[in-house]
Amino acid sequence: MTTRYPIVFEAEESGAVGAYVPGLPIYAAADTASQAERALRELLVLYVGDRQARGLALPEPLTGIKVARVTTARGRSTVSILSPAALLGRQRSAKKAAAARRNGRRGGRPAATRPTR
Repeated sequence: MTTRYPIVFEAEESGAVGAYVPGLPIYAAADTASQAERALRELLVLYVGDRQARGLALPEPLTGIKVARVTTARGRSTVSILSPAALLGRQRSAKKAAAARRNGRRGGRPAATRPTR
């Protein structure tokens, strides 16, 4: 069984990075994001092992994630609430963009070809 938990990383003004799992009693802090991630992973392993040793199930993640997009233009701000996929952006390679233009709505897939006889 696989359970997925969101992880929050927060950079402090001092440069330190804190990381935690909402809804679980796990928090780590370190000098860099990679160190905080490594520490958090180790804590999660210990937490899961402890729960298993005591015969307790892992709690279900109760935290939902959305992304707030704030756009400011001409002195006015608008806020949109989006899915986490918005963090990935809409970047495409030049090759994929050209294929999409050639193939219309087929998502850049090459047109089906029929063998010639």
